[in-house]
Amino acid sequence: MQFAHNQSHITLHFEPKHMALVDEIKQILKTSLADHPNFDMIANAFNISGRTLRRQLAEAGTSFQKLLDNQRRQYAINCLQNSQMSTEDIAEALGFSDVANFRHAFKKWVGLSPAMYRQQFQSTHNSLSA
Repeated sequence: MQFAHNQSHITLHFEPKHMALVDEIKQILKTSLADHPNFDMIANAFNISGRTLRRQLAEAGTSFQKLLDNQRRQYAINCLQNSQMSTEDIAEALGFSDVANFRHAFKKWVGLSPAMYRQQFQSTHNSLSA
């Protein structure tokens, strides 16, 4: 954190620490989500310990689980909006152990079940194109 004094007020500037690392992890997750990357795989990819990776992500204001959940959410939303993939197929593609865990996670992320989300999206999309 740096302090900048400009005339009669003080402004705080926060420097994004480890944001390049976060961006690289996001890219890895985006391109290898189907391979179900886990925390240890990511730490090994950067040749750092899990403890160091956890600390650096915390300093950047995030965690591996938050980054993974965000990528999973984006993938699931894309599938529900742009494909006819079943909920079961989406859950499997994302590495969930069973579809109920995926449905629970999706509802936590979005506030709707996957089926309700798809139905609501299609209703909205169809009314806009009519």
